[in-house]
Amino acid sequence: MASRITTATLKAHRATWWVYVFDNDGRRTRIRKEARMRGSWPGYDVTCSCGWESRTGGATRRSVEDELWLHRYNVQTTGKP
Repeated sequence: MASRITTATLKAHRATWWVYVFDNDGRRTRIRKEARMRGSWPGYDVTCSCGWESRTGGATRRSVEDELWLHRYNVQTTGKP
């Protein structure tokens, strides 16, 4: 399915990934995921360079990837974010 998204759409709608971590007080905090970060995380979210956000509050990576794909596909086919 990813091949249905054009290179132009991928360039125009760049993703920034976020992960949720627990601090020392047990509160969940969202931090930006970097390439050097390894391991599993309790939850993910993604923001797009156009301003769109997944706003799941910490879903599985796969479900957030699906939302991002749908966002990009909708923009590509309708021209609206």
